[in-house]
Amino acid sequence: MPIPLVVPATLSNLGPGFDVLGMALSLYNQFDVSAEGPAGSFHADDVPGAAADHLLARTVRDAERAFGTPLPHGLRIRQRDRVPWSRGLGSSATARVAGYIAWSHYAGQAPPLDEGLDFLAQHEGHPDNVVAAMLGGITAGTRTDEGFRTLRIDAPPRLRVALCIPAIEVSTEVARGVLPPSYSRADAVFNGNRLAFLVHGLVTGDPVSLRVGQEDRLHHPYRRALIGPVDEAIASACAAGAASAFISGSGSTLAAFVLQPDADADAIAAALAAPFRAAGTPVETLVVTPSAVGAWSLYQANAVGFG
Repeated sequence: MPIPLVVPATLSNLGPGFDVLGMALSLYNQFDVSAEGPAGSFHADDVPGAAADHLLARTVRDAERAFGTPLPHGLRIRQRDRVPWSRGLGSSATARVAGYIAWSHYAGQAPPLDEGLDFLAQHEGHPDNVVAAMLGGITAGTRTDEGFRTLRIDAPPRLRVALCIPAIEVSTEVARGVLPPSYSRADAVFNGNRLAFLVHGLVTGDPVSLRVGQEDRLHHPYRRALIGPVDEAIASACAAGAASAFISGSGSTLAAFVLQPDADADAIAAALAAPFRAAGTPVETLVVTPSAVGAWSLYQANAVGFG
């Protein structure tokens, strides 16, 4: 019988929290994973490309090596995607998280959660998406001399997130390639200052702090050229009532935080998309909410035990 692994999409950076902050969203990919075939085999239904290239399968293999427990059988998955790929919404993190949980389930092992998160962060390259996808809420993670540590807070009550998803793929490699090799002290101080305001806004729900805390000098100025009329879209969304707006991850998705209960989140999403549509770029809009639960809790709620 397949196990259903439900993993939320994630926003990352949230403005100045570059490679630091992540937020889980009420938008999910589902991977139905079952034990099937000889050890080392893998089959993915309705997924193009070689099975060996599938990120879930690679993560299972990486976990087998990292934790020293190979699976005694192969795996088959049926994947149901709602999270757009290569749009800055943590699609790769959903597959990595599902792969780790699938290995844990069928290997009959549950390493300490911080070890699992450390493994995922190392293989993803940064912790923001995978920690939020695993834990839900708004998160940060880091490796210390004492081990991997995480922070998690709940999103402000009634927060909605308006998304503008242009029909533009931006790979993480390309997005990282446009960043400078170093930053000035002024830019580092600027981002630290704005990050303080952002966190205060997320904890208290203060729209002024969120507006100040949306500004960034580490990735936004360099990545907007890969996407299109980003600055015009952010200004349009804020004029329509958004508390703040920003590039999610490497893009191309733009996200706007909607705090006021009487604000029209659909209209804000449309305002965010308007400059792209005016430029002739197809775009999808969506309104979601933060997800307080992550993939690990969802798995535990559905799983009947290891094995």
